[in-house]
Amino acid sequence: MSTEQSAPSMQPAPQAAIAGEHVMDLLPEDGGVLRPVPGGGPANIAVAAARLGTPTMLLSRFGADAFAERLRARMSAESVDLSRCPTGLGSSALAVATLAGDGSARYDFWLEDAPDWSWTRAELTGALPDSVRVLHLGSIAALRPPGDAELLELARRERERRTIAFDPNVRMATLPGADHARARVEDFCRVAHLVKASDDDLAELYPGTPAEEGAQRLLELGPRAVVVTRGGEGAVALSTEGRAEVASPRVAVHDTIGAGDTFMAALVSACAADGGRVPTDVRELRALLTSAAASAAINCTRPGADPPTAAELAEFGEAR
Repeated sequence: MSTEQSAPSMQPAPQAAIAGEHVMDLLPEDGGVLRPVPGGGPANIAVAAARLGTPTMLLSRFGADAFAERLRARMSAESVDLSRCPTGLGSSALAVATLAGDGSARYDFWLEDAPDWSWTRAELTGALPDSVRVLHLGSIAALRPPGDAELLELARRERERRTIAFDPNVRMATLPGADHARARVEDFCRVAHLVKASDDDLAELYPGTPAEEGAQRLLELGPRAVVVTRGGEGAVALSTEGRAEVASPRVAVHDTIGAGDTFMAALVSACAADGGRVPTDVRELRALLTSAAASAAINCTRPGADPPTAAELAEFGEAR
């Protein structure tokens, strides 16, 4: 096992740290061919945050295969700091995507030899840079044993020093079961300041419960705000000060791969730019949701996880 060299001194100090897995997505093309494209929820968030202008570091674990080289190259191309990423560990995680007619994706995962779920305490005990204002955790790495416990401990240790953001991104087929997933999500919500969950996540966690009711349950565990994304139906934010709602911009959807990750990255970037502050005021929450929904909409117009730059987001807003 090796660790990346420290980021060059000329690289901006990271304001956001994203912890979790990267996955090589195998996307369908004409003729039944599968095209490998770097993905994984936390990795997508790191790329999206960097494109929005937030200096970002990734806390992840890389395999020893050719896929890992491509996954690392993607991060380097976006100037994501990899100085805290162990390398040379097993085989990269794979996910075969199946697209529905509306562009939504279902994934079948190959994970068993992947390094992403086996964090050791030693790998996570080093202090994060003081410049990091937001630490984001979530997805499979935060919910799948044995590494989930170490990432939860990281969140508990860091919550007094920086803002903790959490997105469960529930992939139930990769987890030990619904009870474990629900318990672990609630554990993270007790230490997180900002939570984002999709309506699909909430349906998995609380079957038969309306999404906003499930979100209210999470809010009562302690976050300052809980955001619910609802695909083409927009997004809702709940806080102790009230409720904000926005519609999704109408765009020509190619697919929805990476849309939720792009939305989350916009939340992380906005909080990092404001010193880590999580807004609770309804007007501020509505503005935050509007920007995040626009970022996700742009991503949906392009194949795969391809989030916008800050300039593209500004241009999109001007055009509307």
